[in-house]
Amino acid sequence: MRNIFTFWFIIIILILIISGCNERNISSLTSVENNDIIELDIDNNLNLEEDIIEEEEVLEPLVPDPCIECKMYFCPPLDAIWQKEICINICEDPPTVVSETECTEYFECDPAQYLMGQIECITPSGYPGTQDKVCNKGRIQYTQCVTDCTEEACNYIDDDCDEVIDEGQLNACGECGVIPPEICDNVDNDCNGKTDEDLIQPCATACGTGYEMCNNGNWISCTAEQPTEEICDGFDNDCDGQIDEELECVCTIQDIGTLFPCQESPLVCGEGFKTCECVDPGCTQILTTPCYALCHWFPPADPSTCDPTIGQIIQQEECNNFDENCNQLIDEDLYASCYTGPEGTLFNGICIPGVMTCNYGEWGSFMNEQFIPSYCQDEVTPQEEICDGIDNDCDGITDYGEEMKDTDILFIVDWSGSMDDEINAVLIALNQFAQYYSDEEVLQWSLIRGPLPVVDSLFEEHLELTHNLSGFTDFLSTMSNLNFTSGNGTSLEMLMDAVYLSIGNISGALPIPIADLQWKGIVNPSGFGNIVKESNPPIDQFIMNWRPGVDKIIIVITDEKEQSYLHPSITNQHLIDALVATPQLKLHTFTRFSFWQWDEIAAATGGENFKLSSNPTEIYNSLMQILDEVCKSESQ
Repeated sequence: MRNIFTFWFIIIILILIISGCNERNISSLTSVENNDIIELDIDNNLNLEEDIIEEEEVLEPLVPDPCIECKMYFCPPLDAIWQKEICINICEDPPTVVSETECTEYFECDPAQYLMGQIECITPSGYPGTQDKVCNKGRIQYTQCVTDCTEEACNYIDDDCDEVIDEGQLNACGECGVIPPEICDNVDNDCNGKTDEDLIQPCATACGTGYEMCNNGNWISCTAEQPTEEICDGFDNDCDGQIDEELECVCTIQDIGTLFPCQESPLVCGEGFKTCECVDPGCTQILTTPCYALCHWFPPADPSTCDPTIGQIIQQEECNNFDENCNQLIDEDLYASCYTGPEGTLFNGICIPGVMTCNYGEWGSFMNEQFIPSYCQDEVTPQEEICDGIDNDCDGITDYGEEMKDTDILFIVDWSGSMDDEINAVLIALNQFAQYYSDEEVLQWSLIRGPLPVVDSLFEEHLELTHNLSGFTDFLSTMSNLNFTSGNGTSLEMLMDAVYLSIGNISGALPIPIADLQWKGIVNPSGFGNIVKESNPPIDQFIMNWRPGVDKIIIVITDEKEQSYLHPSITNQHLIDALVATPQLKLHTFTRFSFWQWDEIAAATGGENFKLSSNPTEIYNSLMQILDEVCKSESQ
């Protein structure tokens, strides 16, 4: 290429000499160094006259002209690296342009490879460091020089990277190195002019933990509770886990012989007593006795019959891991209502409380045979509202606020002695309804119970219409005032007869007319409850004041299978026929065993049979399921 440029240079010189061309001025011509962009300003363009030279013979290659120098220069566009070659006659003064190529794209490096390596460098502060060599749009560039070196400090480290450690540095103590920490020794360890300042550390005693401070080289003033000498006050003063142990209590003379109730070891159950008694004849020393039963202090005629560890029986068992009622069971049969839903939702709609039981002094519930403290079993909290006739979200509005249906509700309850726990659960459940149903005039409530013993007779039982249909408040008051006696000896559960008599005035077809029925005597080998002689009121006056045209619900609660004490006897089929012939009626039952036929009788009316339970929450949930239907509108 150098030969070609030389050839054309000679041709141009010849043309210039012949035509007397103007000289060219070249300004702002700068070579490319250090990747800077150079601008070229050419004042005058070469006006070359093109002569067509016809070469008749091939010329020999020209020898390179030492006066011609060709270099690469940067040119626009500036968003990339572009270059062109310019050849200059350096022998002329000023130099002149001999040839100039078009701008072409040029790369110093591969643009796809950004990081090209790392090299050593010196920061502006004079610290050694490193910088990255990168390819930016085809140009080689270098990132800022970075370093970990800093100004030298007195810390046994070469901070300024000059291979000399801690040169010219001293700490507050006049030494080079880390300043020592302050310790509790009455010495200014950190050389700040203060001694043992702001020194605090954890401390502990037998009674607990706390903090203490340093003063004049000594740790003092521990905030933890300090053990004290045991005194006769019912507390573990020396924090050894025992209360008033081996203590010679000093009591006043007036306290001698006074009995103080107690429920701790060595007492094993119930409530015992302890007192102050004299240690010596002169009563110069007085101590508190252990917790024993009362008979320890006032023995009966036969001391062998008195156990000092058996306390006075307390009727009510408490959840405290102690046997108050002295039945060798701890915290047995203890239930408590619980609810974890939002405030104001309980007893609204489906929201009902759950139940917790006591287990060794702690309330909770069992799940998968594991006791979980504070777990509320069987509670129902607000759910998403759906159109089902139920207030699912417990906001007091059922679906779209539709009114309840007029409904008469009759409870027929087994009053035999074996129903003690179940009747109590029913009463608790009904009390839970009080807030929800007490003001509902569309609902009427009633109660039939039996068997009941005849007054002044050990051999007669009867059925009683205890409460005819009226408002919920009166009905609940009647239930609460009834005196149920456990083990009253009654045994003739005439609940089927009660259902049959209750619908005698509204059934469309009674298989046996009421006027043809009478009570019959039954001989019971046990000697109790032998005869059903009459009912209260008598059969012909045993009439429920059902309201015409309203829905009717009968709820039977019993732990006995279906049986009749009327003559002629009422069979299951008799009862089913009478119930089916009664308009707007459903029978629901609570029974102990599924193989009894109460469920078939209930199902014939569209009702359900529920499990009889002594758990009030289970009873409540089942009753709520029944009464939910009352809340449904006719359209639903």
